[in-house]
Amino acid sequence: MENRKIYDLSVAIYTGMLKWIDDQDVELTQTASIRNGDTYNFSRFTGSSHIGTHIDAPYHFSANGKTVDMLSLHDLMGEALVVQVNANTISADELRKVDLKKYKRILFKTKNSALLKSETFNPEYAALDYSAAELLVKAGVKVVGIDYLSIEAFDTEEHPVHKVLTDNDVIIIETLDLSNVEPGEYFMVALPLKLKGCDGAPARVVLIEPPPRY
Repeated sequence: MENRKIYDLSVAIYTGMLKWIDDQDVELTQTASIRNGDTYNFSRFTGSSHIGTHIDAPYHFSANGKTVDMLSLHDLMGEALVVQVNANTISADELRKVDLKKYKRILFKTKNSALLKSETFNPEYAALDYSAAELLVKAGVKVVGIDYLSIEAFDTEEHPVHKVLTDNDVIIIETLDLSNVEPGEYFMVALPLKLKGCDGAPARVVLIEPPPRY
């Protein structure tokens, strides 16, 4: 394991970071400092449950869905496929060549990877449409991730993509930094904070290169 490359897909959380347009600002403040004569360093953090790289639990859009502390760790760890999509809209047609029978964790790498480098929200990001979400559900996919703040287009009002995924217990991971990751198979570990009864939580998400096959 120590010789296998690990990719950290998690963005840093800090004051002034990129966030959803109507989300609260992050406050990360040091309230005690050894340099200032205190016995220890200590900080306080304030931010939403969907800040930075985070997991949407089914409860986010489904009244009876699982909360983030109830999610299966078996679903959040295992083989994952990074899929490169160059289109602005990820539709079912874009998934024709993806082996959805083998891979139950699908991470989409799109033009959004470049957008993550800016601290300014951009509503023109690539996203899934309903046909893709419906296909993923029918294929039995357990986890779907994307490289921007939402898996769904900015101008949707009824959130059909989120709803069809969460109504079927699909776990959503958003704001993944896939900029340095090539398409292909990896071992994924995605661990959200265990916030009891919550709709989502920031997560540390990593991909580990699989061993070579002979």
